Amino acid sequence: MITGTLYAGQELKYCCNVWCVRALEIWRLGPEPAKVLDIGSDLLEEYLERKKKLYPNDLGTNWLGRMLAALFKNTAKTLSESFAAIDVTGANRTMNIKVNINANVFNTTYSYDSGCYIGIGTGTASPSRSDYALQSEVARAAASASYNDDSDYVVVSATFTLTSTTDITEVGLYWRDGYNGWYVLLDRTLLSSPVTFLANIPMLVAYKIYI
Repeated sequence: MITGTLYAGQELKYCCNVWCVRALEIWRLGPEPAKVLDIGSDLLEEYLERKKKLYPNDLGTNWLGRMLAALFKNTAKTLSESFAAIDVTGANRTMNIKVNINANVFNTTYSYDSGCYIGIGTGTASPSRSDYALQSEVARAAASASYNDDSDYVVVSATFTLTSTTDITEVGLYWRDGYNGWYVLLDRTLLSSPVTFLANIPMLVAYKIYI
């Protein structure tokens, strides 16, 4: 769940992608390929099926999948690793995630701030893997992140104070490229019912990403 403190002790709760639920497989590749170990695949499949039924409007994007694949891939020291994405303007971008020291690095803070942002909006369209922005964004804020050793999740959160009372219906998690300033949508959630953000009242939105 995403959990955030609203005001006067109230809580905001809605669904979040659990990106790090995982399984382990070992395969023998010859002479006849065969799976020799499987830990957690049945639980992973059960989770995915239940999530599709219970929270069909919470979806990570293709850009998140591509980003994680590029990040985890082992890359030779003189080579680069990038992934194709569409930024919030609808433009096709090549996002550098691993580069040699002389290139435009993915996570530099030399020219721009770098890292996650959270956006909130009033759109009602169902999310898709190819979404690149919220349908009707109201505000976007830089996120902070924290992790307590030996806990089960990383918290990524941002605070919003709107000048007028607004019923928020969608939430998105973005990555901002630290060199070019491009924003790429990693996750978009359509809320099952609107959450009212009262004027001039700070509201916290927090993703809990389970590990």
